[in-house]
Amino acid sequence: MAKFPLDKVLDFRRHLRLEKRNALAKTLADERELVAHKERVERQRTVLLDELTELAQAQDVDVPATARRRAFLGRLDIEVMILDDHIAQARRRVEIARNELVKADQEVKALEKLKDKHIAEQNYVAARNTERDLSEQWQAANWNW
Repeated sequence: MAKFPLDKVLDFRRHLRLEKRNALAKTLADERELVAHKERVERQRTVLLDELTELAQAQDVDVPATARRRAFLGRLDIEVMILDDHIAQARRRVEIARNELVKADQEVKALEKLKDKHIAEQNYVAARNTERDLSEQWQAANWNW
């Protein structure tokens, strides 16, 4: 049976698909890390807000401590906004990586379909040749001169 002429191309496409799959996994991990970092910052912000509430309810207000906490709260708010932007960018990268993986998978499947068609064609030709050879052998053995 003849070898599929595009085997090397199929192997290359499979390799590219694997690379795209790995790239998608990395971008998903990056996105999860950013989301986890944002959640940590938001928890820290919540704790800081609770501390500010306690300081405000105290009878003798510690103005410098309150000012420090408010300044830190402002920095946390900015960090949350920056993280939101980074998360949005990461999600765009994830979507791009997904689309690239889908395209790579389609290319592999198209070549696999061609290979299956090639194999079926080769099997048909081989079966037809075998049938013809058997028919010729039978005719030669049963021919009356």
